[in-house]
Amino acid sequence: MKNTKKWLALGLAAAMVMGLAACGEDGKETTGGGGSSESGETEEKEPVLLEWYYRGNGQQEDTDKVEARVNELLKEYPGLEHVSININCFPTEDYPTQVTTAQASGAQIDILNTVSLDFNQGVEDGYWMPMEDYISDDLRAELPDWLWEMGTRDGHVYMVPNYQNAFNANFLFFPKEYMDKYGDYDAMYETLTDWDGDYSEKVQCLADYVKAVNEGEGGNKYCAPIVQNQEGTLGFAYITPQDNLGNNFVVPDKSNEVKFLFELEGWKDIAKGYATWYDMGLYAPDGVTTSYTDYNFGNMLNDTSCAFSGKEQVGTPEQVAEIYSADWGFEVVAIPTQEYNYIQNTWAAGGNGISSTCEHPEEACKFIEALTTGTDLGKEIYNTMVFGLEGEHYEKDPSDPNRITTLEYNSSQGGADTSYAGLKWILGNSFYAYKNQAVLDGQYERIKEMNESEDTVASSIIGFTVSSTNVATEIEQLNAVVTEYKETLESGTLGEAGWDAYYEEFMEKAETAGLSKIKEEYQSQLDAWLEENK
Repeated sequence: MKNTKKWLALGLAAAMVMGLAACGEDGKETTGGGGSSESGETEEKEPVLLEWYYRGNGQQEDTDKVEARVNELLKEYPGLEHVSININCFPTEDYPTQVTTAQASGAQIDILNTVSLDFNQGVEDGYWMPMEDYISDDLRAELPDWLWEMGTRDGHVYMVPNYQNAFNANFLFFPKEYMDKYGDYDAMYETLTDWDGDYSEKVQCLADYVKAVNEGEGGNKYCAPIVQNQEGTLGFAYITPQDNLGNNFVVPDKSNEVKFLFELEGWKDIAKGYATWYDMGLYAPDGVTTSYTDYNFGNMLNDTSCAFSGKEQVGTPEQVAEIYSADWGFEVVAIPTQEYNYIQNTWAAGGNGISSTCEHPEEACKFIEALTTGTDLGKEIYNTMVFGLEGEHYEKDPSDPNRITTLEYNSSQGGADTSYAGLKWILGNSFYAYKNQAVLDGQYERIKEMNESEDTVASSIIGFTVSSTNVATEIEQLNAVVTEYKETLESGTLGEAGWDAYYEEFMEKAETAGLSKIKEEYQSQLDAWLEENK
């Protein structure tokens, strides 16, 4: 940020320390930000300005106002009375470049958020400082053990993970109106949640439902071949949960075996299921060129739309149906599409760590603690970073101190088009976020309970990641093959008759591109990690 802004902040911090000074009973000066010397006198602490780099909505109209308010609150926070924060927030596309440029120029970075950065490579390159010596018992106790493992490498903690929902479970959502008229919820639930059942039966179950809706609603109701992510409408709902190594390589739960995504039997079942739907005529007439985002979710009651939608959420079928009924404006029912909830090996929400160049790591960690542990003042600091200023960006509910109404958006968090909005999952512990009009009562509590439930399965290789340095050329070649074949295979447009031959051609080209070499390299790294961490 501007140098002028930094000097102003330093001046504010100095004035703050001066202003906190007061005369004690013995006539000696004391300060709320000082410590006691051997003679019993209280020492003043020099003002500290911390530069915080993180990904978000970028610099917005009211970012400076929010920063000023946070610095006012820090005057009252124990151990941070002499500290001020300078916000360096960049949008997704700019953040990695801005961080790299700042590091190369020697610019001051004290707190460095990991989101959108290569955390493991950064640890290898020495960009983050081991911080276990600065982590208090209160901070340590705030997060579950498996989450601390996400921020730990080679026995050292390099980041305090942001805490949010640890998994997104897959569900299929159906308008209740359609289910009541054309489906049998209990029978469909039994078929779709028969985890040992044949996948073709699930495909046929959904096809029968869609055909009934289509006939009853005028002939414009469809299945969607590709929705939300690479796995499509059904996702990896019926495959054993897996860890993601990047570049389409995974480790299925409990297997400790590196697999190419597209060689999994479950993926093949899904893609061939799409081909079955295509043969049945259950896709929109213009096929893969259809914008299915216009047919899904809140659009399912439109004249032309999908008859069901696959989407992720956390909770029981009844709870997630309540969430999306409120969001979409009509009642839906939900059916889960995975046997158990699974926490993967890496943490997409990232966290905040201390830059290796930070000269005040104790204060930096204390600030991260404030955003994470939910003390009254820490919670106010965190929510100021997320929601901005009361009266300007939100109004508080007089009957509930944890509920607000955001004034510029109705979704759970705002975007770059607002005068100010922070991303709660990037800024600290989102379970201490205020609940705006998009959040149901009890929603955060349910998610946290499921995160820490004995029934939720955490990966046995948490913290494991791969380095692709030794197979960079092969990865590039393989990705080109995937780009060439993937969309056609997953769209279903080849039909059952043409799918197998095209798939075999794809796998042959993948092998030529270096598939086996990549798997061997990744498996070697996993075996070494398992040996070291057994």
